[in-house]
Amino acid sequence: MLGKNIPTLLAAGTFALSIASTFAAWNIANQEAVRLGEAEFRFEVRQAIRRIEQRMTTYEGAARSAQAFLLGSVTVKREDFSLFVASLRLQEKFPGIQGIALVELVPPQRMADHVASMRRHGFTDYKITPAGERQVYSSITQIEPFTGLNLRALGFDMLSEPTRRAAMERARDTGLAAASGKVRLIQENGKDVQSGLVMYLPVYQRGMQTATVAQRRDSLIGWIGAPFRMNDLMAGLGGERSGDVTLSIYDGTAVSEEARSYSTQLTGLSRVSPPRFRTLQNISVAGRPWTLDIQSSQAFEQRLATDRPQLIAIIGSALSIMISLLVWLLASGRRRALSLATQMTHQLSESEFRWKYALEGAGDGVWDWHISTGEVIYSEQWKTMLGYQDKEIGNSFSEWERRLHPEDKAATDALVRSYLESTAGFLQAEFRMRCKDGSWKWIMTRATAVSRDANGKPLRIIGTHTDISRSKNDEWALREANAQLRDERHRVEVILEHSHDAFIAVLPNGRIRDWNAKAEQLFGWAADEAIGQDLATMIIPEQFRSRHNAGFTRFVETRKAAGNVVEVEALHRTGRWVSVELAFAGVPEGSDYVVTAFIRDISERKTAQLRDAERSEALEEARNALHHAQKLEAIGKLTGGVAHDFNNVLQVVTGNLALLQMHVRDNAGMQKRLDSMKGAVQRGAKLSSQLLAFARRQPLQPVAVNVERLLRNMEELLQRALGETVALTIFCEGELWNTQVDPGQFENLILNLAINARDAMPAGGELSISMKNVTLDENEARKLLGIVESDYIFISIADTGAGMSPEVLAQAFEPFFTTKPVGQGTGLGLSMAYGMVKQSSGHIEISSELGIGTTVMIYLPRTHQLANSAPPR
Repeated sequence: MLGKNIPTLLAAGTFALSIASTFAAWNIANQEAVRLGEAEFRFEVRQAIRRIEQRMTTYEGAARSAQAFLLGSVTVKREDFSLFVASLRLQEKFPGIQGIALVELVPPQRMADHVASMRRHGFTDYKITPAGERQVYSSITQIEPFTGLNLRALGFDMLSEPTRRAAMERARDTGLAAASGKVRLIQENGKDVQSGLVMYLPVYQRGMQTATVAQRRDSLIGWIGAPFRMNDLMAGLGGERSGDVTLSIYDGTAVSEEARSYSTQLTGLSRVSPPRFRTLQNISVAGRPWTLDIQSSQAFEQRLATDRPQLIAIIGSALSIMISLLVWLLASGRRRALSLATQMTHQLSESEFRWKYALEGAGDGVWDWHISTGEVIYSEQWKTMLGYQDKEIGNSFSEWERRLHPEDKAATDALVRSYLESTAGFLQAEFRMRCKDGSWKWIMTRATAVSRDANGKPLRIIGTHTDISRSKNDEWALREANAQLRDERHRVEVILEHSHDAFIAVLPNGRIRDWNAKAEQLFGWAADEAIGQDLATMIIPEQFRSRHNAGFTRFVETRKAAGNVVEVEALHRTGRWVSVELAFAGVPEGSDYVVTAFIRDISERKTAQLRDAERSEALEEARNALHHAQKLEAIGKLTGGVAHDFNNVLQVVTGNLALLQMHVRDNAGMQKRLDSMKGAVQRGAKLSSQLLAFARRQPLQPVAVNVERLLRNMEELLQRALGETVALTIFCEGELWNTQVDPGQFENLILNLAINARDAMPAGGELSISMKNVTLDENEARKLLGIVESDYIFISIADTGAGMSPEVLAQAFEPFFTTKPVGQGTGLGLSMAYGMVKQSSGHIEISSELGIGTTVMIYLPRTHQLANSAPPR
């Protein structure tokens, strides 16, 4: 009975084995098709997400431009705002956006004034809606284009609706764009109703601090609002392959009908069968989470559909039937089998050809490994892939093994041995194989066991070889490019870290992105403290911040490649100012625009320039003073000689006048004339004495005196000389040292200076005489000329008179120079003072300003002798 059923059992076993081989081939082809479909679908998903994020970023940029246009004020003129929004061409370049709205924050106490102001501007029916009492109000005061459904939005309080309010408060606290959740726009009129959202940007009052949340809340004066209708916003987003995927957008992270704000099915692109591919993706739009439900469309699935697995299944099934029938015929009748052998062999060859053609049509090589015999059958395409003819490679496992790359051999052998000892269903590996010409190709093999022993270990394995050299080369090129980019970035970072200049990179929002070591040293802030902070708050002095922010905004908006090199004052962490030289430039980075700046500390250069300027000024002053002193010295020598000779002549005249008076005692008329002549001689002698004083040839009787006591004794005399309209003040700082001068000559000097001050104050004023002890070092003494470093008493005589011009001041000490009318002065008072002080080894100088007054400053050397009593008057 068993022998009778052997043909049927053999045929059944052969059929099962053939079907298993067919299933393995079909499974490999089907998995490849699924893998390609998944890769294509993932690409479409990434494209869809990128387009949504790019569109929302672009629309956010439009809202930001409106924010920048306001410049921290919500009182912009309506016509200016209308022209600005019109320049954006919203309907042409930003489909889905309903307009740009200006939302003003209205405290309750300003409600009445706000409504009255709006009505005065032509909106007679204006009011804030909805009505009711609230802690704070907002109102859409301007919206452009101000046409159609946008007319309904004027006066609407967005803070009254919780979803909008949450977004507005988030924008207020962060300073960033904030999108609301799903809302019904106020513009909707019941026709073609769509889900909507509103994107908000805060408007802070110009000049206010916005570094902290509390400061931003205090500075808020309104918002820029951009309403969107979702169906219009998503229109045309898919590009050329918009029909490949269907998209549903849900507000938040939950997928529900209530949260759905957009769906392709709602726009007419629906399907009847479940999708083959589907994914849920979470993204953030202006701080609001969205959940994207992306599914493959029927058109996408039809485009990727392939009949290769079905073809393999059909051919394999047919081949299995034919082989099974052949076995049955051979087993059931040798004679009949012999007659059909030739025909079946031919059919089998044709079937095998079709099977190989089906597998190798995609360019893959096929191999069939019988584990027990070690025989491996390699397809023609497998051999061609490595550059060999069909007969150049035998049917042994070693043909494959000896062509493996030495570096890949150990890992690949281990993987194959592990698969042979396991019950795993699928084998996949990547390795390099040597071609006939000696080159190497990257191969990816995928295989599965088509028969197993009782323990489940493989007995026969069928697999494919795929040439992946191009993708590997691309991968290596990308890896190498990334490595070069990392190396270049590291090199730049090292250069910047060791630069002698501070380097700072700033994002368009004014926050610091890069901060090198020199910047830490220059400004006192560590990199981890500075990065992410507002640049203006960190290093710009407060009085310059508004101007800096305005200039920075203009630079970013114009996107200039480079700016000017400027010298500015920056702020150190300690609060001190640092003089710096700033060179800045703009660098586009993707959708961002980064402003970079090299900053150099020029404090030492500034100090050196100031020191050079001061040195030059001091040198010029010293040169002028020396010239003036030499001039006065020359005049003094001249006048001294003239005065000495003139005095000799006067002595002769005086003696002869005395003799004449003795001879004409009885002649009263002649005596009167002689007395008049004698008076003139005395005046001449006084003039000669004054000239000798200027020339420092006047005989002095210097003694140690205390100038304070001397001036206190003269106070009553000075007050009488000054008159009632001039107030006299004498002040001494501390206990005054003694000096050695001729007391009488010094009193005359003070009296002459007081009279000069009185004449300069015809309407009255104040004369202040102050004294103090000073010690001059070498530099200070050098500036004064003619004196050495030592201890001095300093006397200042200051009036509040008319003052002197620079031209008059330059000639003040010259003899016979006076600005008084003829007959009211000799022009020798200041000359005598100059000569007396210089003859006493001191220094005298004058400072004066027209309309302010004149100050005479005297330095007299200190003496350690005890002061004599002041002489009696």
